[in-house]
Amino acid sequence: MLVTGALFAPTAAQAGTGCEWIRTDLPVPAGQHSSGPLAGDGDWLTSTTWGESVVVWHQEVPETVTFQEQRGVYDITREGVLLSGGGSGLWRGGEKLEPLPGRRSTTVHSMNAGGDVVGRSGGALVVWPAGSTEPTVLEDTEDGLAWWPKGIDDDGNVIGVSDDEGPDRGYVWNPDGERVELQPLEDHDQVSPSLIRNGRVFGTSMVRGDYQGISVEWNLRGEIVRTLPGGAVTAANGAGDLISGNVVRRANGRVDPLPSDVFPDVLAENGDVFGGRYFEGPVKLRCA
Repeated sequence: MLVTGALFAPTAAQAGTGCEWIRTDLPVPAGQHSSGPLAGDGDWLTSTTWGESVVVWHQEVPETVTFQEQRGVYDITREGVLLSGGGSGLWRGGEKLEPLPGRRSTTVHSMNAGGDVVGRSGGALVVWPAGSTEPTVLEDTEDGLAWWPKGIDDDGNVIGVSDDEGPDRGYVWNPDGERVELQPLEDHDQVSPSLIRNGRVFGTSMVRGDYQGISVEWNLRGEIVRTLPGGAVTAANGAGDLISGNVVRRANGRVDPLPSDVFPDVLAENGDVFGGRYFEGPVKLRCA
């Protein structure tokens, strides 16, 4: 097992913050509210919520999108296409996503910038490729085990978990549908991938029964390339910055603590952070 940088521990200089966070409230249209985490890339954002309407922001300008039924909203592309689902089915914009033949329970998890959607139909993991409403089954997930999708990146790589009666096992599938198992740390027997971005997989390695574990990063070969302090990685951008716990870990090694009243959801390419606050609307944080 390859592990480079066994512990990504910041130095004293790195641990300090160079940020003075400038807050900007995201405007919300009159009569609307924003609840639930945000999804998107910062240029396009949506509130992941349930209801007959949702607030969408493009370059921080809000718009209310109304549905003909109550729907849950899960994700948005960089062109503003919403991934949603309700009583009438699952929807990528105006396209209705079909289940596998004969499968009654079908759910979606997330969508990449190009519009590929990952989800679950029956017990199998599936991808609805951009431009198609028919699902493609991921390799070796029609084996009767319980499979759960965890993400898809812009190249079409997918991560997921099998939680049968033994330890949870995590995998990454390439765009051709071939899978590789994600390896745990030495003396660990279980993994839980939670995020994939630009071919980098983040999650937790643990001993079964100890759900705190150690935050790690894998490559697409399933090898651990480093461990990370401070809890699971919840967001990442293409520049190599990460949100881990309640800090932003910059690609240059600097660690910027976030305000304690903000729940960070989205890390934009320029380093801006978008999230929510207790009993208040969404906010943008810019490092000055």
